[in-house]
Amino acid sequence: MEKFKVIVIGLGRIGLKYGLDSKRIQPASHIAAILDNPNLDLIAVCDSDTDSRDLFIKKYGNRTNVFHNLEDLIQNINQDKIYFDILVLATPDSTHSDLLIHLMNNLKEIKKRSIIFCEKPLALTYEVGKKIELLKATSKYNIVVNHSRRWGKIWKEAYELTQKIGEIQKASFFFSTSPENKEISQIRDGIHIADLIVWLGIEGKTTVTRLSLPYFVYDLHLWGLRGKIEVLNWGKTLNFFEIEESPRFEGFKELKLVYTKELDESYMVNTYEEFVEYLNGTRNSLSTNLNDAVEALRVFEKYVYHDKLLKNEN
Repeated sequence: MEKFKVIVIGLGRIGLKYGLDSKRIQPASHIAAILDNPNLDLIAVCDSDTDSRDLFIKKYGNRTNVFHNLEDLIQNINQDKIYFDILVLATPDSTHSDLLIHLMNNLKEIKKRSIIFCEKPLALTYEVGKKIELLKATSKYNIVVNHSRRWGKIWKEAYELTQKIGEIQKASFFFSTSPENKEISQIRDGIHIADLIVWLGIEGKTTVTRLSLPYFVYDLHLWGLRGKIEVLNWGKTLNFFEIEESPRFEGFKELKLVYTKELDESYMVNTYEEFVEYLNGTRNSLSTNLNDAVEALRVFEKYVYHDKLLKNEN
């Protein structure tokens, strides 16, 4: 099988540094996942920060082209000096929309399948997300946003199990403030919840509670007419319940735990494996698309981020 060419823009946390974190399930960065995949070839990286470039070279050596200027990278692509099948945009949250628009406006058209893989969120507002969606209509690139739960095996199983619990009556998310993310909008964590609401089709049935706690909480509860699903511990644990006749009260029904599953996994591994399948033609579509990312922004603004959450944080 041919190796697909990958370029990574941004050597910060998700781009590079999470891959050097001994506590995280590895590979935890784009760079680490790409280098671990035998069907991918990292041909270039780009970052304006000297320390980040030096860290990359110290860890991985002079194995690829290292750019410090985005315009130089774009020029090399347009002049066919390098080309890509996957271009990863792993820069800070506030830069995604402007850089994505700039890339779509300045990269020459392509003639084959290719992916621009943008870190979440797509943009900081739904309004800007809609502008990107309109611009995408004139571009042939597949734009995929890293709503990573879409590639989690536990989350995919939860999605499939929704067919077994009957019509969903209520859903509740509980999440706490990430220690590394004190921005009041909480879009870094909250956008994942918004995307799950879109994916699971539970808009209008979901409450989102942000807890001010000194430890991680990221739990989903789904109640259906015939059972319940829980995804706990940041997506590590899945509990599936079905209803049964109550062993305690005549004429009543209760929930019975059918099975529990726990899984430590790297979403990055799953994601890039899917990209390879798509690029080599063994897969017809991807797990998510640009429209999903735009809808996640709309749902985030409507359900996840609001004044009540801000007051709870103070």
